[in-house]
Amino acid sequence: MKKTSLLRNICLMGMVAVCLSAFAAKANKSVNITVDGTVRSYWLYVPDNCQKSAPVVFALHGASGHSTDKSPHFNPIADREGFIVVYPQGEPIFFPVFGGTVTGWDATGEVNKDVAFVKAIIDELDKAYTIDHKRLYCCGFSNGGMMTYAMSNACSDIFAAFASISGFPLNEFHFRHTGARPVPFLHIHGKNDDFVKYSLMPVIRDEIVARNGANPVAKKTSVAGKYDKSVYEAADGSFPYIYYEIDGMGHNDFTANTEDGSSSQTMWNFFKQYTLDTPCDKTLKWAPRIEQPGFDPSQHGWTTNSGNTLLLFGDERQDDGNHNVYHSLQFDKGRYRLTFKSAGTAGKTITVKIRRWSDNAKTVLSKTVTTGEDAAFDFDIDDGWGQYQITFQRTSATDNITITDIRIHSLSSDESSVGRLPSADGRPSVDAYYSLSGTRIGKPAKGLAICLMSDGTVRKMLTDN
Repeated sequence: MKKTSLLRNICLMGMVAVCLSAFAAKANKSVNITVDGTVRSYWLYVPDNCQKSAPVVFALHGASGHSTDKSPHFNPIADREGFIVVYPQGEPIFFPVFGGTVTGWDATGEVNKDVAFVKAIIDELDKAYTIDHKRLYCCGFSNGGMMTYAMSNACSDIFAAFASISGFPLNEFHFRHTGARPVPFLHIHGKNDDFVKYSLMPVIRDEIVARNGANPVAKKTSVAGKYDKSVYEAADGSFPYIYYEIDGMGHNDFTANTEDGSSSQTMWNFFKQYTLDTPCDKTLKWAPRIEQPGFDPSQHGWTTNSGNTLLLFGDERQDDGNHNVYHSLQFDKGRYRLTFKSAGTAGKTITVKIRRWSDNAKTVLSKTVTTGEDAAFDFDIDDGWGQYQITFQRTSATDNITITDIRIHSLSSDESSVGRLPSADGRPSVDAYYSLSGTRIGKPAKGLAICLMSDGTVRKMLTDN
């Protein structure tokens, strides 16, 4: 009897050891992988205490960097928190700013070979480890930060949250912001950075805040000699954008001047709040919220009250001075709905137009409403990604009219529809309810709510009494 028990215990211990080895296999090595016939590589770090269902942080080096730089650096944090870190290796790319070819990332925002490389790494990790696909995160330094912004466009349905240090799209990488959903994003930049210019950051901030539909008036905190922190809070199914401006910092991949004493720790603390299941309105494509108290749209790329033009957004272009960093309204191919509210002198008319920037200046929407009406107009983009201009015109420059609550939503996916909640025996069922600002709530008695469905989808639904 005792011998049998001893053998049973030995077997159980062996099974536990096998299970632990499957989820805690230490790795700190370079890995080669073939993607579309090309051999690529990445540095893999798996801590001894790797979680059973492990989060993964992708950290992208800067131009001329290497995966062995391990930049931005997360290994000590991974040791404490039990997540996997991947440091991918960029390929040689011609950068005009360097006048030559160095390693880096094709940060166009399109689905390209670097995006395919990252997806292939995820597939490889899946074979060796049990990773949590709802807790994949992307960050980068300099050109790696540019690629992180690009990934927030091309891979918003893969990574749960994003962070950049000293990097945003400029020069040959104009900022694209037309992803599948709003994204949680954190940015850290040195006030002394004159390479990826700190002076251009306000435009990048404006663009992603509007794309996310976050509140454009930040809540700010400052610590003298260390940082200014601006939190552009989530609103109505969106996500926040958090921006650190670091005192005394130039073009670097690390700073100790955050409240955590480590920029990498600050990124991780931000990441771990979010999963791909964190509710948001996936149909939300643009909500500038120009009516917020304390926000002056004329300081953020808008023309306001200029003759018959009430509002205009999207008339800038690349020039030598702006380094390809400028305000623009962008769409991918699909069907969209513009909504807004108007107020002012009764009986006046407002004409709204959306037209593409091109030689032909194609108009995709031209509609007229009367003051006081809540407008809702559908339009189609049928020729791929492009940049657009939106204008609101009044009949006379003396007409007293205001436009508020401008929003553009996608109507090209299942999430665009507003349906009734399924009955008790319907499928799929509702697992959880959230307010439009993303806060978990009980089942509302009546009204619009974001619902996490049993099949993993997130939908906006109307509830009944």
